[in-house]
Amino acid sequence: MPRDYYETLGVERGASQGEIKSAFRKLAQQYHPDKNPDDPDAEALFKEVGEAYQTLSDPKMRAQYDRFGHAGMQGGGRYSAGSTSDIMDMFAQMFGDFGDMMNMGGVRERRGADLRVQVKMTLEEAYEGKTFLIEAQRLERCGTCSGNGMKPGTQPVSCPQCGGRGKIVFQQGFFSVQQTCPRCSGRGSVVENPCADCRGEGRVRAASKTRVTAPPGVSDGQTVRVNGEGHAGLRGAPSGNLLADVRVQPHPRFERQGPNLFAEQRVTMSEAALGADIQVRLIDGSEETVRIAPGTQSGHVATLRGKGMPRLQRSGRGDLKLLFAVETPTKLTEKEKALMREFAELRSEKSFRNKGADNQKQEAKPKRSFFKEIKDIFTGEQKDE
Repeated sequence: MPRDYYETLGVERGASQGEIKSAFRKLAQQYHPDKNPDDPDAEALFKEVGEAYQTLSDPKMRAQYDRFGHAGMQGGGRYSAGSTSDIMDMFAQMFGDFGDMMNMGGVRERRGADLRVQVKMTLEEAYEGKTFLIEAQRLERCGTCSGNGMKPGTQPVSCPQCGGRGKIVFQQGFFSVQQTCPRCSGRGSVVENPCADCRGEGRVRAASKTRVTAPPGVSDGQTVRVNGEGHAGLRGAPSGNLLADVRVQPHPRFERQGPNLFAEQRVTMSEAALGADIQVRLIDGSEETVRIAPGTQSGHVATLRGKGMPRLQRSGRGDLKLLFAVETPTKLTEKEKALMREFAELRSEKSFRNKGADNQKQEAKPKRSFFKEIKDIFTGEQKDE
């Protein structure tokens, strides 16, 4: 198991965002690969503190981690750890040119931009998992120059402005100030003969096809990431990632909350009064026999264990919760009315003794949403799971 994120950053569980950010900055400076070129463990530690910060700096992901630990992160849309270049980009965006200040041997090109797409799926597909073929336009490495931006057969030349050092130094009062060379962007060389196909960028726009697999149990709003399938970086820099935002369409029968499913189950008056065995359709298309006890009332909840959604990246499934709604017949024959009156008399139900009541047409009140009715019922139960 990976180390606890709070332990990785050396902070308490109740640490503020400022304390978390400060701890990350200190450790990222300590383990930055450019500062530790001969330490094979530094990059792994740098990546570890970056992953910890990515989680704890996001309030929503931090709450999920506090509740479920590392298992919860597997279900939060991050199905693979970020690359070292991802963490370095984040570090550079947070703290400016620190990466350039520490670069010990040349410049590290920024990776390409991420390619973001949206995939739609039904709840049944989210239950089973689904593989999509994503077709999109993206920037890909130029095949003519192999991504270096130079005309084939040519070589870069030393930058005339910095003399190949990648840095320039100028005097400011009593101090000497060093900054990245604006001509070569710190590379120390310039391309005098750029590739005609990519105009020196090392990448061209092209149509692409990428397979993205949404795992069983994926939820609406989660993101599936495929590393290295985004836009190519400038002049051979690493590619960005493909980010597929999942949109699960509403279901006509089931409502989802986490791994659990909720559904309204209508039963007849006779089934509710006498008891019965009914067939209930599940999300996977199969049917389950459910026993209705005699005297079942509207609002009674039955729980079918393990008949809900798969738990993302974990074993087991959630539950299916059925809320019984007893149906009252709206159109009765004269014989049925007579039997109902007789039944009411036997039970001394005074409200049924008005024989003219069945002729009065009353406007039905708007029915409250089933899911609004049960929302409060299961709030506490959801927190316990």
